[in-house]
Amino acid sequence: RAFVDARCRRAVGMHWGTFRLTDEPPGEPARRLEIAVREAGLAADSFIVTEIGRIHLISPASLT
Repeated sequence: RAFVDARCRRAVGMHWGTFRLTDEPPGEPARRLEIAVREAGLAADSFIVTEIGRIHLISPASLT
């Protein structure tokens, strides 16, 4: 909801899976985000979610 309200073009889901704070499966936050993006009618690439431990480099050109 904040993504839409702030009129964002891109966002990065990060720090999920960093610490085990709940009983949910490790990939659950990313799966739920994917569903929320789809249900909100946003482009699939609106949110970048990397695999646990992976690095994703973002160049300024990719933010436009």
